[in-house]
Amino acid sequence: MTAEELAAEWLSAKRAELEATNRRVQIENDILKLCPPREEGSATTVLTNGVRVKTTGKLTYKADIDRLLTLTAGWPDKPIKTKVEADESLLKAIRTDRPDLWRQIAQAITVKPAKTYIVIEEPAHGI
Repeated sequence: MTAEELAAEWLSAKRAELEATNRRVQIENDILKLCPPREEGSATTVLTNGVRVKTTGKLTYKADIDRLLTLTAGWPDKPIKTKVEADESLLKAIRTDRPDLWRQIAQAITVKPAKTYIVIEEPAHGI
């Protein structure tokens, strides 16, 4: 196949994928109307045909950290976590711009390629 043919196939598959995703999401919303989930946790509904529908509810929590710290100042255990992680932007800059520093830290860093994404755009018509 040519690159043009593959690009056309890709665009067709991408459209079908989007349509299928939209349809699946609509079906999921309809199922949730008939089999409501718990606020948190799992619930299983057994249908008359024996099919089991499992729904899982979950709550997420976001906080104004400064305000939460103020409100819990006297608490022995605060509902706050500190996450330490590598700064990818700085690591990229060091690897590119400062090979001398990179040699010092390279043994502590694993670098691997991420998934390569492909975007194919159809030409605008009527312009």
